[in-house]
Amino acid sequence: MTFITSIDQIRLATPLSISNKIEHWQPFLDDAEDVFIRPVITRSMYNKILSYLTFKNPDDHMWMPDTTIDTFDKDAFFLELLRKFRKAESLYAVWLGIDEMAVNVTSAGIQILTSETNKPAPQFMIMNLKETCLTRAHRQIDTALQFIWEWRDKLLSMDDNLMPQSILVKDADQFQTYADIHSSRRVFLSLIPVIKSIERKYIIPMITQEVYDSLIEENLNNDGGTVEEKALYALLLPAVIHLTMARALLEISIDILDWGVFNTSVNTFNNVQYKAQVNDQRISVMHEANQRDGEAELKAIQEYMDNTAGLGVFETYFLSANYVGPANAVKKGEFINDVTKSFFAL
Repeated sequence: MTFITSIDQIRLATPLSISNKIEHWQPFLDDAEDVFIRPVITRSMYNKILSYLTFKNPDDHMWMPDTTIDTFDKDAFFLELLRKFRKAESLYAVWLGIDEMAVNVTSAGIQILTSETNKPAPQFMIMNLKETCLTRAHRQIDTALQFIWEWRDKLLSMDDNLMPQSILVKDADQFQTYADIHSSRRVFLSLIPVIKSIERKYIIPMITQEVYDSLIEENLNNDGGTVEEKALYALLLPAVIHLTMARALLEISIDILDWGVFNTSVNTFNNVQYKAQVNDQRISVMHEANQRDGEAELKAIQEYMDNTAGLGVFETYFLSANYVGPANAVKKGEFINDVTKSFFAL
């Protein structure tokens, strides 16, 4: 089962001629949903959207642009989300299938060839259409994911499983502050596994699990935390983002990140041929720069924790083996000196 149930739903996203049937595109719709849609939403969110495929009287629940928290309509929200994902799925399916089937591209739309007398579209036209479909599909996914994020408070009140798990980096806009991902939430979600790995490998062992949990809780509740926690968070954020980018640039396809150098004065074949070569040098430079920045910021975090931690501030770090600040073991309470104690050397 996919979000698309009729050929007319595909036509709302991209023009198809009357010769097209849903059966022609079903294999590509299945792949589009599995590869592009399901990985960016939680299982609970996916099942929730599926439950609206047979929703009765959808026209009675139309999403209004001036919707507020007080006028939030759950049914209208999920129906609107379904429409957005249908557009994205349609575009991804066309991108996947247009060069696997014999098609022609005319003013009437994409036409599947059923006769040997018809000639398929030239390859350059197919490649240009694929690039357009992929760009539009990515933008549509970003629109849908941003729609979800804008109403996250309502969704969390319904079911905690509707939103991804918490990390130090709150959203794509916050990530964009230190690394250019075009504020794409689709790209941000693809980076979450890398962010979690960076936090487990570098951040938690450095600041201790208790301090990390405290920062997560303060960030989620928007309480702001103490002055020391705010300062630490301001140091952690760029470190996590730069180390994430250093890893992601080598591990994640540059196409997924929507980065590339294109010369619009040449044809699509030259773009495809030279794109990887042009990007290799850029990726290498960006990787080294992000790695250097991240390592320098880790050092700044270590120094801040050592100079700030005490019995009342970041106490778990202060009492841990990580602490190497100016205070010595006496200040940790191991050998407290007072007027009742003395030490004589004979």
